[in-house]
Amino acid sequence: MEDPADALDRLMADARAGDRKAYRQFLAEASGRIRAMLSRKVGADSELEDVLQESLIALHEKRHTLDPGRPVGPWMYAIANYKLIDHWRKRGRSRLVLDDEADMDVAADTFAGMDIAALLGELPEAQAEAIRMTHIEGMTNREAAERLGIGTSAMKLRVHRGMLRLKEIVDQPKT
Repeated sequence: MEDPADALDRLMADARAGDRKAYRQFLAEASGRIRAMLSRKVGADSELEDVLQESLIALHEKRHTLDPGRPVGPWMYAIANYKLIDHWRKRGRSRLVLDDEADMDVAADTFAGMDIAALLGELPEAQAEAIRMTHIEGMTNREAAERLGIGTSAMKLRVHRGMLRLKEIVDQPKT
């Protein structure tokens, strides 16, 4: 059985070679995966459908930005997460969604209205990368840990410490 990540990569490679059927299959597969990711983060079905459609349009429009040597999944999830953040901003509720129990003591609304990229820039690179992989690209702690060649516990610790540091940064009084 083909690895699901490899299936996306293969379909995109075939689509780039001009295979329209492969591109339609890629969009169908991407739609299902993005829907599953968004369903954990978006409550209302109508909002989910809006963000899903915006994500699929962005995938289509930005497909030229995908480096052929890189996996499709992280690129796809990053675009979907950016569309979700844009969606929340339009409705005045930009936030990070926390999926891991280790981060539950940091309220997601703590980061409302903040520039996530700027906040991540204030963290040590290992923590910022861990948060990007797990909360923006949609990877599990295990997947992110495997990609970096570290243990799952170490990944959880990086994410947890990074989230705590982000909260400290946000809570600092503005001077």
